[in-house]
Amino acid sequence: MHKSAGKRNPNMNSVIISTVSCKEKLYGVTSNEFAAIAPNIPMAVLASHLEKNDIPVHMIDADADGYDNTSLIEYILKEKPIYVCLIASGANPSASTMTMVGIIDFCNRFYEHPEAREITTVIWGGHPSVLPERTLRETKADFVIKGEGYETLTGLYEHYRGVKSLSDIKGLCYFKDGKYTEHEAAKLVDLKDFPTVNWDSVLPSKYRAHNWHCFGDIENRSPYAILWTSFGCPYPCNFCSINNVFLKRTMRFRSIDNVIAEIDKLVNEHGVKNIKILDELFILKHPRLDEFCDKLGKRNYALNMWAFARIDTVSPRILERLKKVGLNWIAYGIETVDPKVLHSTTKRFTYETLVKVLEWTRDAGIYICADVIFGLWDDNYETLNATRNFLYQENFEWINVYPGYAYPGTPLYDEYINEKRIEEPKSWEGYSLYGYNGTALPTKYLTSAEVLRYRDDVFSKYYLRPAFLKDMEVKFGLQTREHIERMAKTKLSRSILDE
Repeated sequence: MHKSAGKRNPNMNSVIISTVSCKEKLYGVTSNEFAAIAPNIPMAVLASHLEKNDIPVHMIDADADGYDNTSLIEYILKEKPIYVCLIASGANPSASTMTMVGIIDFCNRFYEHPEAREITTVIWGGHPSVLPERTLRETKADFVIKGEGYETLTGLYEHYRGVKSLSDIKGLCYFKDGKYTEHEAAKLVDLKDFPTVNWDSVLPSKYRAHNWHCFGDIENRSPYAILWTSFGCPYPCNFCSINNVFLKRTMRFRSIDNVIAEIDKLVNEHGVKNIKILDELFILKHPRLDEFCDKLGKRNYALNMWAFARIDTVSPRILERLKKVGLNWIAYGIETVDPKVLHSTTKRFTYETLVKVLEWTRDAGIYICADVIFGLWDDNYETLNATRNFLYQENFEWINVYPGYAYPGTPLYDEYINEKRIEEPKSWEGYSLYGYNGTALPTKYLTSAEVLRYRDDVFSKYYLRPAFLKDMEVKFGLQTREHIERMAKTKLSRSILDE
């Protein structure tokens, strides 16, 4: 139950906004040199919004700042903030569900301390936005935020300073006298006045890029930055949770001048070269990309950037322009090469289009990260083999092989639950790609264990193929090749496979 504003100590006037530590549990043996250490941009933007409204805020990025849940709890109990907002979000939208594992663990430990009940707890993220009541029950937190949360977090501060009624704060979900209450979400903010990340506080030097992002310069993965140029995505892929925190399918754009100013600061004040563009769909047929290339090209920065794109949103011209300003990698959502399985995701590009776009990308001098999903409902060994063989044939510089996951808030989740293909998850640990308790969706023909075993086998064997390793050594040097070999030989432990 939430705390009354009238019981607050007026000297407690700060806010803590924090991620929680769960990297080792979720990423297992890959959480060492192979994984990125990524700044939590959603948290950083929320903190900037609070700062803009003159609210004193302390931001903690648990893994980067060296806090496990025990030490984070000790710090919060010592500081006694007006409220602590726990961020259920990661480098990708789907990570919101994964991070619930750490948040539930944090809350269980936090409330073992009697004095913890004097501190208001708030949970924010895409997963809590679509499952607010369950999140409250699982965490025993005071509030869950539904939606973006900027107005909500500001309103909570005003409430505890005694100037705003709880009933007037949009986006709040909570229990009061045993009854669940859910307020209407606040309107989406106008990005024209949107605050950028305070990089003097976030400090890119604390972070490290993905290993593949720095192939050819594998020892120089820091400093590292991530930036948003747009929010949301207009496409209806049934497995994607990008729009969970927005609560509708949408896409909004920051001004290119604002984006370029942020890059200027990152390069000139923090020495950043490695940048991930966080947009779910950065490369699309839109004049803003030409504006981006025009204005960034005048800087002559030696950047190493990567971004996401769809197969049906690129052209040879824009690929060539983006390469010239430092976009060296593109991650394409290929998913599968089987037409029937692909159509089940609502994607509609043809195999011929896929091959043509890959050729355009290579002609532009851009490396490719191929994202595929093993374990969609119509997958069997024949369809999985076809996608695997395509990966081998194309010899991509990097592949992400995801098992099928049905994330809360997606059409896929509703479909699998309603048709009783899976039970409603009792724990969120199954959504961990590399963790011991990670699992996968079953298909019409394959069990969850069969899908996961196939996925792990392909991922390891892909990177140990002699032809691939020779190609990587030619492109990126011996040091990168040796790094890849160490990674591919690192065996994952899986409870579902041990059984």
